[in-house]
Amino acid sequence: MQYEAFFLDFDGVLADSVEVKTQAFTRLFEPYGVEVVAKVIEHHRNHGGMTRDDKFRHYYTEFLGEPLTEEDLADLCQRFARLVVDEVVHAPEIPGAESFLKEWHDQVPCFVISATPEEEIREIVQRRALDVYFRDVLGSPVSKKDNLEAVLNRYALHPGGCIFFGDAESDYRAARQCKVPFLGILPGPEAPLLKAFRDIVWFRNFNEMQQWLSANRL
Repeated sequence: MQYEAFFLDFDGVLADSVEVKTQAFTRLFEPYGVEVVAKVIEHHRNHGGMTRDDKFRHYYTEFLGEPLTEEDLADLCQRFARLVVDEVVHAPEIPGAESFLKEWHDQVPCFVISATPEEEIREIVQRRALDVYFRDVLGSPVSKKDNLEAVLNRYALHPGGCIFFGDAESDYRAARQCKVPFLGILPGPEAPLLKAFRDIVWFRNFNEMQQWLSANRL
């Protein structure tokens, strides 16, 4: 059987860019002191795939005990984007990512499903010259689950014939909710996702995964 589609998160899956976002959150919360920064970093690293809007709301409510207006939230998101876009564009790839896309995109439609704002993730993918590999690039404010479900319906895809490649709990849950098989692209056995779900099939990069994928059917 032929795979019907591949869905891929971006940060931590195609680009080694998770720490770019960590540094941006650090800079934005430095004025509130080292204890707040430590809480923000811990939460951010353990909640990959959560939108920045939801993270900012959580940090202000839980760590600062301060109100966050929609105007202030929009300003924070703009400042965050200015800190990260160029850095993500120039972040190193996860080893083997583009080779994987080159090999498979003509055979299997590929889609980016990200929590990054859609306009921003499309700009990043285009500036990294990866847009030629993807049928579509989707981001927030629509959730990963809803974007995944929409693509499955739009292209009449059978969920069991697809794969979601991700590194975060939001990726895994979206895949499970839509009945799409999941493969982890993770930095190692201590990744937060593996602490929550030990049975996930995972690889450190696409070089490790390629041979397995060719020989196995999820």
